[in-house]
Amino acid sequence: MKGKEKKEEKQKQAQAQEEQTEQTEPVEQPPQPAEQEAAKETSEADETRQALEALQKDFDKQKDLLLRTAAEYENFRKRTEREKRAIYGDATAAAVLTILPIGDSLEYAIKAKDGATAEYQKGLELMQNQFKEALNKLGVEPMGAPGEEFNPELHNAVAHVDDDTVADNIIVEVFQTGYKMGDKVIRHAMVKVAN
Repeated sequence: MKGKEKKEEKQKQAQAQEEQTEQTEPVEQPPQPAEQEAAKETSEADETRQALEALQKDFDKQKDLLLRTAAEYENFRKRTEREKRAIYGDATAAAVLTILPIGDSLEYAIKAKDGATAEYQKGLELMQNQFKEALNKLGVEPMGAPGEEFNPELHNAVAHVDDDTVADNIIVEVFQTGYKMGDKVIRHAMVKVAN
């Protein structure tokens, strides 16, 4: 029986050693359902975050494109409006330039008075006033009157005179009235200037 007892004792010792080994070595256990769920949620959150970042980038790109397009349209609208105003001004100036000789003829006829009756003279003056009113409605102003200072941008000096009674660079006589519309000169005034 001693042999049997020894065998049993050896088996018990071997079993005790196995139990001790099992307790000291951690055994990897399969992940619990809660850990699997947390890992799955983290993975889904990362995917969602990446998708949101991609959508935000696309949104920012589209917003930038929209803002640029709106700015380009606004610039186009302003440029077109400026061009329309310039075309109107240029067309008006060209039309006025073609009718200015009529005004000049009226002015010369009034100055001439060669045997004209009072009614005839009055009729010419009325026509000249209507002509000036029409120009005024279009924003056209006469320029270049005696006594004004000579300005080469507005006046064309066709004659000079030495006159001690008048200061230098002063218009003495106007041969042809000049006209301007705003800052645009339609026709320069032809004048005689004192030296």
